[in-house]
Amino acid sequence: MRFRQHPLARLALCAAALGLAMSATGPAFSAPSAPGPPSAPPLMGVEVVKATQSLSDYEQVRMFCPDGKVAISGGAEATATHSAGYDSLALASSYAEPDQDRMWVASARNFTGEPSTVTAWAICAWKPSGYEVVEAPLSQVPVDQPVTVPCPAGKVALGGGGEIQSHRSSLTKSAPAAFNSAKQPTQWVVAGTAEANRTVGVVASAMCADPITDVTWSTGRATSNSPAGGFLVCPDGRQVVGGGASASGPGAVLISSKPGLESEGARSDGWWAQAGSINQPLTADVYVTCATR
Repeated sequence: MRFRQHPLARLALCAAALGLAMSATGPAFSAPSAPGPPSAPPLMGVEVVKATQSLSDYEQVRMFCPDGKVAISGGAEATATHSAGYDSLALASSYAEPDQDRMWVASARNFTGEPSTVTAWAICAWKPSGYEVVEAPLSQVPVDQPVTVPCPAGKVALGGGGEIQSHRSSLTKSAPAAFNSAKQPTQWVVAGTAEANRTVGVVASAMCADPITDVTWSTGRATSNSPAGGFLVCPDGRQVVGGGASASGPGAVLISSKPGLESEGARSDGWWAQAGSINQPLTADVYVTCATR
């Protein structure tokens, strides 16, 4: 996998140091391999691009894949220098635009009123067989109720994301679901919460394609006081091509759901997720998608 840094991004060394520091505080999981049935050709031309900006609440970072490539997955992370703790930050969105399949979008909120540093990652590749971005339009649902995006019949989800569009809202879940017999997801679920609200607006999307033999999914769970999460590694030196996360527990929100790269100093490619809450304990489920380099 090639790593390309956007001009708006921070220095790669800084990002790598941050990722290693966070990984040290959370558990690491080993992801077993689970081959699927023969089908579409393997992913080609996989690379990760990212952009970082300091933003006010809900302002968006946009990251574009190189010309000719599409976003097969993506991730986001929120940090803040003057944050009071892991319960004061939350992601508000992390998703691909349906009409801009090259672009990944991310935003966050900061309860302290200070700007947040938001990073958006796009995992890009040459367009896979049967690729399409499927969106569930804005739905008003009870807080933390998942909105599901099913892929068309016969296709699987390579990645997905969503946005929570309510006052003082936060993302709690953006994760794969409905795994088939080949252990590949056929749906993507998104959920969120909002302070003092009983309902939230949720937009969800999934990047769907024909099943790819070489793509495997794995999951791990961490339960702890805030923050909860960990780094789920790809087995046998495989490259990360996607992932997701789900936070559970009273007041739990996602702070980070992003790729971790060996090229940036991680011990292996994988997926990092982190959740925070003022309540204890909370649970973070981490998902990673891996493929041969």
